[in-house]
Amino acid sequence: MSVRPMPGRPALDRRTLLKLAAAGGIALPGRSRAAEPGRNFRITMVLGRGESDNEFGFKDYLARRGVRADFTIRNTGGDASKLPAIIEEIKDTRPDLIYSWGTPQTRALVGPYDEADPKLHVTDIPVVFTFVAAPIDARIVPDLARPGRNVTGTVHIAPIAVQLNTILAYRPVRRVGVAYNPRERNSILTLEGLRAECGPRGLELLEEPVPLDDRGEPVAAAVPDCIARLAARGAEVLYIGPDTFIAFHNRSVVAAEALRHRLPTFSATELIVRTDKALLALASSAYGIGRFTAFKAAQILLDGARPADIPVETLKRFSVIINMATARALEHYPPVGLLNFAEIVEGTPS
Repeated sequence: MSVRPMPGRPALDRRTLLKLAAAGGIALPGRSRAAEPGRNFRITMVLGRGESDNEFGFKDYLARRGVRADFTIRNTGGDASKLPAIIEEIKDTRPDLIYSWGTPQTRALVGPYDEADPKLHVTDIPVVFTFVAAPIDARIVPDLARPGRNVTGTVHIAPIAVQLNTILAYRPVRRVGVAYNPRERNSILTLEGLRAECGPRGLELLEEPVPLDDRGEPVAAAVPDCIARLAARGAEVLYIGPDTFIAFHNRSVVAAEALRHRLPTFSATELIVRTDKALLALASSAYGIGRFTAFKAAQILLDGARPADIPVETLKRFSVIINMATARALEHYPPVGLLNFAEIVEGTPS
């Protein structure tokens, strides 16, 4: 998989869309039938962290395609206990499409592909998901090329092998540390992938699960201690995976504590590098992923395609993002070869 620069918020790569069209009969913008005159589609967005660039990209793409839509926003804030009521509302209101953000929410919304229960899950309304790292392992779909159910969507992260290549291109390391939420399926799957990739490369993986409270929820106050233990154990880089608890809800603490311990950080998503003090990321633009997700939604709304027949895919481009202020603070400067195609962010670590 190639890594190419992607500054700002680029439009989708038309060459990629042309390939998709040739391979699967996918209609390109401007070639599908128009929506019924005056019709407003109803879209329910089930979010876990409020609206972000991902959702802005989704809405922008549909608007540019001339899709008129009324959006109902339901945000759990990461609280899974809110999902049953949201699912009941969806079944009552029956929107034209559901947009679902994140692995835990999508899995709770549609159920495992081999155990979906129409009484508990949404099985007869089109669903497009985004920010799901491993939809097969999470049992959301059985096959990426042909999901085979009322669900399709987009994957937002690069393969773990490519992520590790990026870390090693920045600086040689022997010990990779990871703090993670043991209750998040995404995090466990990522950890399994790291174990599989680190061993053959001669890398030692240092693991620190965040402790759970009496209700089985991760304790945010324990995050700094997890980072401190990894630094004390000799971690040379802190890996931040697609873990909602670590990489979003506690991203400022994670990045700041790593910097305090002079521990370089690598993230599989972009936000913690752009807005906080993490050092390095290999990621697709959240805005671009949102647009790609909307591209699939438009096939359902405008073309009448079935989600079961629309492949689950990721963007073909990833951007290396470096927070240069953090690099200066750590005195770990990127090699010139990486700077030639990386996107530089000027943060202000304190």
